[in-house]
Amino acid sequence: MPNQIDDELILGVIEKGLSALGENPKNALWFCLKKDFNLDPQNVPENIEAFEQTLQRFFGLGYNFLQTLFLKYLSEATGEDLLSSPSFAECVIRLRAKASADSTQNVTVGDSKPPSTQFIKE
Repeated sequence: MPNQIDDELILGVIEKGLSALGENPKNALWFCLKKDFNLDPQNVPENIEAFEQTLQRFFGLGYNFLQTLFLKYLSEATGEDLLSSPSFAECVIRLRAKASADSTQNVTVGDSKPPSTQFIKE
């Protein structure tokens, strides 16, 4: 069963992707993102588009390598085929919308109405 998309999963995917840079470069990047771009790691899932745009400016074409890793790890985590997606942020937004729609469709209806008393004789 695919995992639900949540902040923890998104941060895990990002951490795993950035780890390809090496531990020290990854830590330096997080420091720079926080200090220079006001992007705290814990707030990245809510600001995924700003995060992606910042990395694109920071790495230029080199961001494509990270995006491929992010999409690969997100695909593995969710069970979805995402490798041909145009952007990581777009995937996250789409998966969140899908999860939200699925959760509203999976609401158990049950006996939400009281039984009809129309046929009960008093």
